[in-house]
Amino acid sequence: LSEHWKSIKEYMHPEKLSKAEAARSFLSFIQNIRRATKEEILQIVKSENKELLPQIVDAITSAQTPASLEAILEFLDFKDASTSVLQERFLYACGFASHPSEMLLKTLISKFKGDIANEEIRETLLVVMGALIRKLCDREGCKLPAVVEAKKLILGRLEKPKKDDNVRMYLLALKNALLPEAIPLLLKYVESEEGHISNTAVTALQRYDPSFFTNEVKKTMNRIYHQNRKVHEKTVRTTAAAIILNSNPSYMEVKNILLSIGELPLEMNKYMLSIIQDILQLEKPSSKTIRKVLKDMRAHNYERFAKPGSSSAYSGYITRGPDISSTYSLDILYSGSGILRRSNLNIHVFDKNAQLHAGQVVIEAQGLESIIAATPDEGEENLDSFAGTSAILFDIQLRPVTFFQGYGDLMSKMLSATGDPMSVVKGLILLTDYSQEFQLQSGPRASADFQGGLAIDISGGMEFSLWYRESKTNVKNRIAMFVAGNAEVDSFFLKTGMETTLETETALDFISTVQFSQYPFLVCMQMDRVGSPFRHSLTKYESLPSGRRYTARRGKAEILEGCEYPLHQENSNMCRKVFSTASDSSSSWF
Repeated sequence: LSEHWKSIKEYMHPEKLSKAEAARSFLSFIQNIRRATKEEILQIVKSENKELLPQIVDAITSAQTPASLEAILEFLDFKDASTSVLQERFLYACGFASHPSEMLLKTLISKFKGDIANEEIRETLLVVMGALIRKLCDREGCKLPAVVEAKKLILGRLEKPKKDDNVRMYLLALKNALLPEAIPLLLKYVESEEGHISNTAVTALQRYDPSFFTNEVKKTMNRIYHQNRKVHEKTVRTTAAAIILNSNPSYMEVKNILLSIGELPLEMNKYMLSIIQDILQLEKPSSKTIRKVLKDMRAHNYERFAKPGSSSAYSGYITRGPDISSTYSLDILYSGSGILRRSNLNIHVFDKNAQLHAGQVVIEAQGLESIIAATPDEGEENLDSFAGTSAILFDIQLRPVTFFQGYGDLMSKMLSATGDPMSVVKGLILLTDYSQEFQLQSGPRASADFQGGLAIDISGGMEFSLWYRESKTNVKNRIAMFVAGNAEVDSFFLKTGMETTLETETALDFISTVQFSQYPFLVCMQMDRVGSPFRHSLTKYESLPSGRRYTARRGKAEILEGCEYPLHQENSNMCRKVFSTASDSSSSWF
C-alpha cells in the first residue's frame, strides 16, 4: 500500500483536484486499501503531511471495509478541534458511501452522543446520519435497530425541542432522510416559525416526491402562499408556490396563484410570472392546467403579465437524448430594495426510470436593507442580517456555510472583504462502485466491474459595494471525473472481455451582477462552461489457454467547446445595459 501511495501522491495535492488524474489515482488507491490491513492503513495516515491528509481520509472512508473503518476511527479524534477539516471529509465520505452498513450508522450515532469539540462537525454529523437513514431505507433496512434509533433521535428532538437545541440542524437531517412520517412535523415548523427555521422546513418538503403529499400538505402550502393565517417571508411563499405547482395542482389552485399576481410585492410579482412562464416553456406536467386557466381573461391580462422587476426564473437543457437528459435551472429573487434575497442553481439528470438531483447551490441573504436605508419587505422587518450558501450534491444536502450573521459581523466582513470565494465543498467522491459475477446458462462465468470517481471543488462568493451600489454573486463549480469498466466472460478454452475508460474535466460558473442605483434594477445573470477535455478508450481482448492474446484498442480525445448557456432574452438585454454602464463608469473621472 505504501509503495502504491508513493506512486500517486503527486496527483493528490489540493491544487490538482480539478484534474482527471486525481480521480483516476483516487480509484486505484481505494482498490489497494481494500486489500490492506488496519496497520498498513494507519502507517500511511500517520506519516503524511497535512496537505495530503484530507484526500487520504476520502479514500480510506470510501474503501468501506471493516479494516479501513477501524483505522480511520482510531486516527480521528472528535474531541480535537484542530482536525475538524479531516473530520468533515470523513463524514461527507460516509454520506456518499455506495454500500453503507448498519455498523457505520451505529458508529456515527455513538460519536454524536459523545463529546465533539467543533459544533459545525456536530451539525455535519447529524446531516450525514440523515443521508444514511435514507440510503439504508432504500435498501429495505428501515427496521434495522440503528436506523430506528437514528430516526427516534431526530424526530424526538423536533417534537419536543429543548431550549438550547439547534432546531435547524435536525431539519437539515430530515431534508436528507426524507421520512414520510416527518411531513406533519415539517408542516408545523413551516407555518409556525420564521427565518431560517421555516425556510429550511419548506425546502425540506420540496425535496419529497409529490406522491407523499396529502390534501393537508396542499392546504397548508396554499395557506402559506396566500398568507391566510399570518404574514410569511417571500422565500417561504415562493417555495410553497413551487410545491403546489409541482404536485399536480387543481384548476382552482393554479387560478388562485395567477390571480394573486399583481397583488404581491413588486419583485415577487416578477418572480412568480417567471416561474409560470418557465413551466410553460419547458412543458412541465402542470403546464396543461396553467394553459386552461390562461384562457380566462381575469387571470391572463396585460395588467398582471406586464409587472416590472428584476427577479427571474429559467430552465433549459444541458444535454437531451433518447437515453439520458440533463437540465439546469436558475432562479433569482430580490427584495424590494434591490438586494439579493436568494439565488438558486439546480442541475438534474434524468433517464427513463429515475432522476438524480446532481447539484444545487443556493446563496441567500436577508436583513440587509438597513445598509442602504431601505424599507424591508412585508413580513421581513425583524430578520437579522445574514448571508450564506448551501449545496446539494448527488441528492445529499451538505451543511450550509455562513458568510456573516448579524450586523456587527456584516460590517467587519465588508471592511475586510477580499472578494475571494468561500469553499462550499471540496474533495474526492466515489461516484459508482459496482461488481458482479454470475454463471451464464451455457456454462461460462461472466463478471462486470465498474468504478467511477469524482474530484470536485464548489465555492461561492458575494461582493457588495455601497460606493457603486452594486452586488455580485459568483458560484464556481470545478469537476473532474474518471470512470473505468470491465466486462469479461471466462470459458474453459477462451477468455474474452472489454475494458473501457472515460475521463473529463470541466468548470461551470454562475455569475449574477446587480446594479441597484435605479429602479427597476439592472440584473445580469451568466452561466458559463469552459472548454473541457474529454477522453474515451475501449480495449477488446481474447486469450487462449496456450497463452496467445489478441488485443484491439481504440480511443478518442477531444475538446468540448466552452459555451455560455442561454437564458431568457430579457436577461440578455439587461446584461448589455450592465456592461455598457460598467464601461462608461470605468472611463469616467468620477
